[in-house]
Amino acid sequence: MAPQVVLITGCSTGIGLATAVCLAAEKQHEFKVYATMRNVGSKGKLEAAAGDTLNKTLFIRELDVTKQDTISSLVDEILRENGRIDVLVNNAGFSGVDGIDKRSIEWCQSMMDTNYWGVVRTTRAVLPAMKKQKSGRILNVTSVSGIIGTPFYATYASSKFAVEGFSESIAAVLRDGYNIRVSIVEPGPVATELMAKLVANQEGHTEGFDDKLKEMYLARAKNIRPLLKAVTQSADEIAKLHLEIILSENPHLRYQTSPAMNKMVADKLKDTTTDALLDALKR
Repeated sequence: MAPQVVLITGCSTGIGLATAVCLAAEKQHEFKVYATMRNVGSKGKLEAAAGDTLNKTLFIRELDVTKQDTISSLVDEILRENGRIDVLVNNAGFSGVDGIDKRSIEWCQSMMDTNYWGVVRTTRAVLPAMKKQKSGRILNVTSVSGIIGTPFYATYASSKFAVEGFSESIAAVLRDGYNIRVSIVEPGPVATELMAKLVANQEGHTEGFDDKLKEMYLARAKNIRPLLKAVTQSADEIAKLHLEIILSENPHLRYQTSPAMNKMVADKLKDTTTDALLDALKR
């Protein structure tokens, strides 16, 4: 049986890197993984982690989710070489503190362009092939912040909420019409370089904040640090979940990545007023 052909975005570090390495090394089920990143000059960590799978079952390619030409070029290459694309993992994205009105609109638009429109672009690019072959899996990596708006991360949460809505809206149509399954993966905090940068310099994130906003942000950052430490997962844990979803005969629409995240989402959804979220700064 031919290997499943997988395209993953955002593989220079973190969840994308771990997922690419996990699938490429899988023995019981064979995958051919195209691990992509915006700047292939940053491929060193992935090459080292790939080991002897490099250029055998794991292939590193350039893809910038904000640039349609790089997406189209790679999808065309994959189809020429393999005749199909079985799995798309939309993982590329970035985060940052925005303090509601303290970042430029251009910064906010850039985040939305990567985190949301990047998912739309890559999904659209693979759909013609998946529709033709009447099969496919699309995994959209969002965040618990795509279900629960996080204070001081309004733009990031908005971008992830948007992916959640997009995914929900297309899932039934693609499943019932074309046998393409869409799943949303909702991690909480994950031990990645992105997470480390956000936590390392809390003062640095408050540039331009007024005194009250800075006080509130730093107090919450301090209070939430023990919680983050208690629930933070490794990127490898998320990668293993991705493998389970891909291999599942009947995957769910949504997956929280830990019992703690499952509880957070359940607590929100059972209260239609969601008034408890107004106490987020007190926790």
